[in-house]
Amino acid sequence: MSERLQWIEHKGKRILVVKFAGIKEEKEYLEAIVELEREILRQPKRQLVPLVMDVSDTNLTRAVADRAKQMMEKAKAKGIPDSPVALVGLAGAQKAIVFAMQVVRPDIHLAASPDEAKEWMVKRLK
Repeated sequence: MSERLQWIEHKGKRILVVKFAGIKEEKEYLEAIVELEREILRQPKRQLVPLVMDVSDTNLTRAVADRAKQMMEKAKAKGIPDSPVALVGLAGAQKAIVFAMQVVRPDIHLAASPDEAKEWMVKRLK
């Protein structure tokens, strides 16, 4: 697993912290999603994979959003349930894309900081 992905325990809850901050190039972002997908798909069937994702200063394109959706579909097909996701660092048009995704995935949360994201996740996982 790379420096972009790290499993942590926060207040007794296992959370996968994803550090995509600063990714500007679409190709690099897509490669990072593939790496995340591999980690998610390694988890046992029926295992929640709660994500805290820092996407500050990134370029979230339609292709990146579509690939993230595809990743979630692959996880579901493997028997991994939809898991809560807290996103940190979204701005402007990026928020609009996520708001559109919330129609399908209401357990996606926009957080102001990594600490707020972790606290939301702990409450969500109770």
